[in-house]
Amino acid sequence: MYIPKYYRIEDHEAIRSFITGSPFGIFVAHDGTKPIATHMPLLLREVEGREVLDGHVARSNPLWQVAPTNDEVLAIFQGPHTYISSSWYRDANVPTWNYVAIHVYGPCKVLDFPAFGEAMQYLLNHFEGARPNGRTWDRLPEEFLERQMRAIVGLRIDITRIEAAQKMSQNRTDEDFFNIVKALEASAAHEDQAVARVMRRVRPDLFEPGSHIF
Repeated sequence: MYIPKYYRIEDHEAIRSFITGSPFGIFVAHDGTKPIATHMPLLLREVEGREVLDGHVARSNPLWQVAPTNDEVLAIFQGPHTYISSSWYRDANVPTWNYVAIHVYGPCKVLDFPAFGEAMQYLLNHFEGARPNGRTWDRLPEEFLERQMRAIVGLRIDITRIEAAQKMSQNRTDEDFFNIVKALEASAAHEDQAVARVMRRVRPDLFEPGSHIF
């Protein structure tokens, strides 16, 4: 992924936090002729001292047969994004799009049954554990689990590199930056509000009481 230096996320903990908070990704592999992709939850974990992404697909999905044949596969995580109008700038310029995107690379393997069961237990406990009467792994009938597990295949990406971009108008002046955030916050659109929150974290001092002069 092409990332200008001032849009690159270097903080690994910030990257981990984003993936953990937005785990629904796009898993991309190549079948020898064309790329294939599946939208799926991918949980970032540490297993035996290394970071991995665990997920699963239906047994009828060809991804699980294709992905392990690739030297590396790609997982894409999309964050908040929205259109930025040039009418919010002081001077004439072109509009743009602000976004967060993370690309994770590494080889993939099919999980054997014990490892797959442990990964699925982690997934259920992660998403169900805090819910009232959550259906965690230990609360499901064993025969039901075995039947369901036969219909899916577990995949693990051993992470070798990560590319992360956070394009949030870092190239704009303080005045333009402030006006963009205020315009987004005035919008009723969920994505506009989400981008505004990220932008506030990029330049927090700009939004302290009495800090701006615009």
